[in-house]
Amino acid sequence: MKAPPKNYSLLADGKRFRIPYTYQSLIVFLLLVSLPAGAQIANYVNNPSFEEITPTATVNPFAGAAYWGPINSTAYSYMLLSSLPPLNSAPYSSYGFQFPRSGNNFIISDFYCTCLLRGYPRNKLKGSLSAGKTYCAKLHVVNTNNNLVAIENYQMYFGDSMLDTITKCDIPLVYLSPQISNTFGIVTDTLNWIPIIGTFVATGSEKYLMLGNFKSNAATNTLLINSPTLTTMSNDIYIDDVSVVDLDLPAYAGQDASVALGDSAFLGRQPDVGIDEACQWYRLPNTATPIATVAGLWVKPVVTTTYVVRQQLWCSGPKWDSVVVHMNLVGLAKLKMLNDELGVFPQPALDFIELKIFNPQFFAEFRTFVVYNNLGWLIKEEELSFKDNSAKINISDLSPGIYSLQLRNKNSETITRRFVIAR
Repeated sequence: MKAPPKNYSLLADGKRFRIPYTYQSLIVFLLLVSLPAGAQIANYVNNPSFEEITPTATVNPFAGAAYWGPINSTAYSYMLLSSLPPLNSAPYSSYGFQFPRSGNNFIISDFYCTCLLRGYPRNKLKGSLSAGKTYCAKLHVVNTNNNLVAIENYQMYFGDSMLDTITKCDIPLVYLSPQISNTFGIVTDTLNWIPIIGTFVATGSEKYLMLGNFKSNAATNTLLINSPTLTTMSNDIYIDDVSVVDLDLPAYAGQDASVALGDSAFLGRQPDVGIDEACQWYRLPNTATPIATVAGLWVKPVVTTTYVVRQQLWCSGPKWDSVVVHMNLVGLAKLKMLNDELGVFPQPALDFIELKIFNPQFFAEFRTFVVYNNLGWLIKEEELSFKDNSAKINISDLSPGIYSLQLRNKNSETITRRFVIAR
């Protein structure tokens, strides 16, 4: 790969400015997060908690969970257990007693058997994975109470359409190399859901996920945990909450909104397995006590409020984002018009940002600006004055990062824009 040039030019609002190459990755990141991040796929697994039921579930528990099935239709890969009709066999079943880890449903499959029969639940992902990206993968397992053999080899395989050519899908598929393997030893627990986790770099061809044990019986580490009553020894395992998440998935609080008193606004992403437990929400100025742990939530503020989401996957460091929900002080139409009439340059900035307006009469009453950091903390508040339709703000005392700029008038109406400092 060629080394990037030491600097390059970007064109913004008719002005050309130069960006040091050390900030190219930052620019790429900002361009990505400027896309509608809420529309990005968070968890690539379809129906990850087995809550979506197919119409055939009334007669066939092996075809109960939508988007899940065997490699071909002539074999089984799992059986759905539900605490709700029509498959209301959980938490009590012939296999023992277990509540779902989340929701109402989970599945049971065999990952080891001396009869050589195996189950390999397969899922068609929401989209193909991207080449070169690192993904965080996780599933949760627990032994059934009547399970005879505990094993170590819980694995996840990501593949392409080649899987459609496999005709014998209930035997040890030792020729497949799973990207994720359990590294914490033999799982013996029959009470607590145990996470099987790992990361991998995608090639770009992965559009299916398959769960299973891809080792031969001889290579499978086992432990007898119940007295055998049959000559056939097998590993009956419950599975729930499967997730595959991009390690670089940005935190997403949503777009700033304006609501009338009594109305609600939805913030963040739609709730999903694997991302819900990674997101904690705060209502400023309180950053000590979260108000929710979920990817997205409805809020109903009574005053203009800033919300902050902290996202930390098990495999990555924390990421932050904030959103302002305005009480309908300006009104949606006027707020949009004012935002469209205000330009903030350059992006990213060094020591100054310049505000440009095109209709001075719209901003005659906006005499104060405030700056918040990405955690929603107030950093700067000063008087503002426009001259020749522009105003320059000194930001040389601020550290590199992402900030929110608010303009306020005497009626506490606010306009919010974001800017970036990169040095």
